[in-house]
Amino acid sequence: MMVDAPEGIDGTPRACVVVQADLFNETHATVTVCPLTTVVGGEALFRVAISPQEHTGLPVECEVQVDRITSIRRHRIVKVIGHASATRMEQVDQALRRWLAL
Repeated sequence: MMVDAPEGIDGTPRACVVVQADLFNETHATVTVCPLTTVVGGEALFRVAISPQEHTGLPVECEVQVDRITSIRRHRIVKVIGHASATRMEQVDQALRRWLAL
């Protein structure tokens, strides 16, 4: 799932990828996310490219910033804007495992 959450430094909504287990998405007070950036070409080991052609709701190519994983309060979620493919989420999972040494 991708959400539009107010994570930007300037206070504007920022697209994020939800990375916590689906089991807790509806019941927990916070949601764990990785923000997206439109500055692509970052660190390949822990950044995952995601394109607008994947039903993501994104207007441009972005990268999932696995190195900026954070939890936000549920009330800060503005709206769901799209979904990442299972293949793309597996790449995010692999990047998270590398980043967190799991």
